[in-house]
Amino acid sequence: MMSLLVGLVVLVIVVQVLRWFAKVEVKTARTAINWSVIALIALVIVFLAATGRLSAAIAGLFALGAWGLRMLSLVHTGRQFASMFRSFRFSSGFGGSAHAGPQASEVDSMYLRMHLDHDSGAMDGEVKQGRFQGRRLKDLDLTALRALLREVSADHDSVGLVEAYLDRAHPDWRDSAEPGESSAGGPPPSSTMTAEEAYRILGLEPGAGNDEIKAAYRRLMGQLHPDHGGSDYLAAKVNQAKDFLLKH
Repeated sequence: MMSLLVGLVVLVIVVQVLRWFAKVEVKTARTAINWSVIALIALVIVFLAATGRLSAAIAGLFALGAWGLRMLSLVHTGRQFASMFRSFRFSSGFGGSAHAGPQASEVDSMYLRMHLDHDSGAMDGEVKQGRFQGRRLKDLDLTALRALLREVSADHDSVGLVEAYLDRAHPDWRDSAEPGESSAGGPPPSSTMTAEEAYRILGLEPGAGNDEIKAAYRRLMGQLHPDHGGSDYLAAKVNQAKDFLLKH
């Protein structure tokens, strides 16, 4: 019974350590392993030297050194498998929302929930409240979209999203805009942002590493950068999300 209990405790500890290694940066993991190996070596040497078995302590030193190198290799391999597992989850559609898939971003406002496919640049959204509640932007004609833009005019974020969609679906809509209807590129994004929102904007799973954040940012800016006919508003939101996650 005691052996079973000890085995369960060891198993729990191993699982927690492996989970930590899968999330932590390689540099941090290497530092932790190095210090752990050094501490273990010191304890073994002190113990064996105190018991008069110094030669065994020297042999143990070489063995533990080899063990430390092997652990570093295992950590690297484990991180590769963890990255593959995250990619599998994304590509299989597991986790996340039903709309924001593996290569998709989601941006929310008071009136709208907008979705952008990273690869194709396809953009669509759902109206959350008001006259067009429950309707998808792709199902609205230009006249209805202009009416929606006027309806959400009090909310800067919603205005930015509607204009971003109009710029993508009807590139010439500003040429016939009524006075005051166009905000000349859209208002600035909200000043506040949460980690959850930032991950959804970049289309990433919470806990994504810096390399994933930068890769998603570059992919999105290729679709949204104003120089490429994209949206000033959405480009600003993507910049804000990237800066927030890299900072925090």
